[in-house]
Amino acid sequence: MSEDIFTTGSGNIFVDLGFSEEEAAELTIKSCLFTILQKAINKALETNTQAEVAERMGVDQPIISKIMNDRMSGFSVERIANYLLRLHYDICLEAHPAPVERPGRVVPTKENLAAA
Repeated sequence: MSEDIFTTGSGNIFVDLGFSEEEAAELTIKSCLFTILQKAINKALETNTQAEVAERMGVDQPIISKIMNDRMSGFSVERIANYLLRLHYDICLEAHPAPVERPGRVVPTKENLAAA
């Protein structure tokens, strides 16, 4: 019987995958906003077609499909934020001093962690 080996993660999947701290911070922000965008589109699709939602966002329907199929590449944080604004969402950002014993980091909300 083989022995399983487990490694404890750093708490940031992007760092664990080998991204720098700066890249990991940006990817964490991007993935949080992307998850919110997917939820916003799902909500809009309750009463609209994908084509109608796409028109509201100022994109073609295949972009909606790309987003809903978890294809985050090709979308910047700014672009995702603009889509949320076009869907009539407020975007709230907060920043707090980190404890002195560690450097600052991007911390996803509990809601974003649950959706992942």
